[in-house]
Amino acid sequence: MLEERTVAIVLRARAHGESDKIVTFLTRNWGKVTGIAKGAKRSRRRFANVLEPFTHVQLRFRPSRADDLAFIFGCEIVRSFRAPGRDLQRYAFASYLAELIDVMIAGRESGEETFALLLHGLTALEECHQLPPLFLPAFELLLLAYTGYAPNVEGCQQCGFPIPGKTPVVFSPSLGGLLCVRCYGRGGATLLLSEETLRLLGNPKEMNPEMFLLTEASSRVCQEMRAVITGLLSRHLARPLKSRAFLEQTGFLNDSLVDDPRGE
Repeated sequence: MLEERTVAIVLRARAHGESDKIVTFLTRNWGKVTGIAKGAKRSRRRFANVLEPFTHVQLRFRPSRADDLAFIFGCEIVRSFRAPGRDLQRYAFASYLAELIDVMIAGRESGEETFALLLHGLTALEECHQLPPLFLPAFELLLLAYTGYAPNVEGCQQCGFPIPGKTPVVFSPSLGGLLCVRCYGRGGATLLLSEETLRLLGNPKEMNPEMFLLTEASSRVCQEMRAVITGLLSRHLARPLKSRAFLEQTGFLNDSLVDDPRGE
C-alpha cells in the first residue's frame, strides 16, 4: 500500500461501527483529509490519544480517490493542546476555529498557509494568558483571504473607481468591498468604517499571522471588524456553525480571553 506522511491537525472524529473512527484532518501538504481509522476505538498502540480534536499529529495514510475515505495507518503526537480541555471559553474558541476551517475548506484546496493559521490559532489559545477581542475576527479575515474571499478595499465595487481620501469609507458586505459616495445607495446594507479598520482589512495575506491574531484595537474597530467579517462569512458559509451559535449564546464572542492557560 502507498503510504503518505504529513503533519496534520485533527478537526473532528466520530465513531464508525463497533471499533472504527472516521476522522477529518487539516494537513500541511494534502489539504483536508477524511479517512477511516480501523480499530481506533480499541487500539492502544496506533491510535492511543491521537484522534482527539485539536491534536497536532504526524499522520500516516493512504490517499483516497474522489470522495472515498482515505485509509489511516497511524498517527504520532506532535503536540497535544491541553488548554481547551481545561477552560470552556478556550474550548469554544478552538471548536469554532476547527469547524470554520472544516466548512470553508473543501477537499484538498487549502495550502500550507491555512494549516499554519490553524496551528498559530491553537498555539495562541494554549500559550497566551490574554487574547484580544480581535482574535477571532483576525483569524476569520486571514482564512477568508487564504480561501480567495478577501474583501476588496482598493476601489468601488460598483463603478471601479478609486475611493478618494478624506471621504467616508462605506463597505458593502453583500458586495464584499467598498463603495464610493456615488454608489453607496446601490450596495444594500452598508457599514461606515474608520481608517484603522480599513487599514486592517487592507491586505491580510501580507500580514504576519502570528502577530495579526494578537492585534490590539479600540472597541469601535473591533465592532466594525466583527460586522464586516460576519457579513462576508454569511456569503460563503454553506451552513450555520454550531460552535458559533454556542459562542453567541454564552457571550464569549465579544469578550477578551483572559486567564492562565496553564491553570497556574
